[in-house]
Amino acid sequence: MSDKINFDEIKEARTLPSPTGVALNVMRMCRSDNVSLPDLSTQIQADPVLAGRLIQIANASRRPRTRPIVAVSTEVLLLIGVQAVRQVALSVSLINSYQNGACHSFDYNQFWSRSLAMACVAQAIGERQPIAPAAELFTCGLLAGIGRLGLAAVRPDAYGDLLEKNSSATVGELMVLERDRFGYDRVQLSAAMMDDWKIPSLFVDAVRFYKKPVLSGWDESNRRQRLARLLNLSAFIADIDVATDDEKQASMPSLFEKSEALGLDIEEVTQAMKDASKEWIGWREAQRFSQRSLQSLSG
Repeated sequence: MSDKINFDEIKEARTLPSPTGVALNVMRMCRSDNVSLPDLSTQIQADPVLAGRLIQIANASRRPRTRPIVAVSTEVLLLIGVQAVRQVALSVSLINSYQNGACHSFDYNQFWSRSLAMACVAQAIGERQPIAPAAELFTCGLLAGIGRLGLAAVRPDAYGDLLEKNSSATVGELMVLERDRFGYDRVQLSAAMMDDWKIPSLFVDAVRFYKKPVLSGWDESNRRQRLARLLNLSAFIADIDVATDDEKQASMPSLFEKSEALGLDIEEVTQAMKDASKEWIGWREAQRFSQRSLQSLSG
């Protein structure tokens, strides 16, 4: 039996990771041109993790010397934007629904830890290079690697076997093996999943080239190219976080080069890394809270 992936077939079979529960309802409501914001805020408040994340985003966007936002309201949704709300709902649902799975040799905890790190860095860099709204940059950073989770979900045995037999392979080598065996590599499947979720093409296109922005063919001033470079830098920093001290030292020239390509100096990048670290810790805590809540409900 072939392990090649037919995207339409696996989508129809509903084996791909997908949003559920409150998040799915929120995403459906956000697709409507005449969505009721009061009804939307009521729906969001049924998910404390989603509501907390949106309040956090709104507080980061509020004007100085104004009262902190403590609840999701119509005004909060207008401040954040319905498109961003939809993407945040997707992110929260995926993180909380796919903490484990059937794919042996796939480290689900490590996957989400690294994905969250990339998302937090993308958001922090975006605050210094305003290419897109912060919430949407976070989602884009989080979903850039979602194809790995997709492969683990739709071909758990085959993908586990591939990972086990090639444990010392580089990411580039693994991507070649993924394409040969499944017809999709992790980046191609990420882009296909994002496109199916109706993520704006700006982000989908940037994800397609974020591993090697130089291959995009876009001018360096092009918004898609700048976003691809932002994701490339974010992914690089996320990998630095788990590197050894020697590896971190050896990576510094590349860090300088990637930062400069985006118009950032090392002081800005250093501060972005610090901000991202705080954000990452907050997300990990929220994630643990969510899991404890689910366990208490089921037990």
